Amino acid sequence: MALKNKVRESADEAVSVIGDGATVMIGGFMACGTPEILVDALVKKGVKGLTVICNDAGVPGRGTGKLLANGQIKTLIGSHFGLNPEVARRMNTDDPAEKIECIMIPQGTFAERIRAGGNGLGGFLTPTGFGTIIAEGKQVITVEGKNYLLELPLKADFALIRASIADTFGNITYNGTTRNFNPLMAAAADYVIAGACKIVKIGQIDPNNIVTPGIFVDTIIGGEQQWKI
Repeated sequence: MALKNKVRESADEAVSVIGDGATVMIGGFMACGTPEILVDALVKKGVKGLTVICNDAGVPGRGTGKLLANGQIKTLIGSHFGLNPEVARRMNTDDPAEKIECIMIPQGTFAERIRAGGNGLGGFLTPTGFGTIIAEGKQVITVEGKNYLLELPLKADFALIRASIADTFGNITYNGTTRNFNPLMAAAADYVIAGACKIVKIGQIDPNNIVTPGIFVDTIIGGEQQWKI
């Protein structure tokens, strides 16, 4: 049986399924590993009211920062927003048209909540954040005399991930630190779109090197550029 070819003609076509109000995971760490070609297409599409789950807000003019500057994000969920001053400005503005909600999560907890979402877990226990504002509104569970926070899984309608090499079915390998949150997010979203630097035929990626199996990927687009500082 022939495997499905998931390659699309353009990034615009690839993101056409994303509408206003969607929850979108975006891979990357300080824009390294972020699928810029897909972010650019989403900026062009102009969808509004997005809940974006991403480690950070990129930097001005790069990564998730482009969606933020374009006023497309309503809620930003992540760990490290200090590299983009636009986050603070939009958090503190009195203009309701520009204001965003910003939910900060300790980075290890952030990664584990996405992993829990992708693995069908109901949550996990962690001592991180207990006794701080991170614990507000969360259930505390005591195990063998130690207090833990119950952290719930993170899931999304869509994930935008960046592949170094993908085959036409969506089997993916990543180069170096571009891997970061991409494999976790590919498992935790209902619909996964990959922007790839290179697309090859099925069988051209050594199975031992496949990190994200194609069963997790719905759509692939080529044209992503090699990451540069």
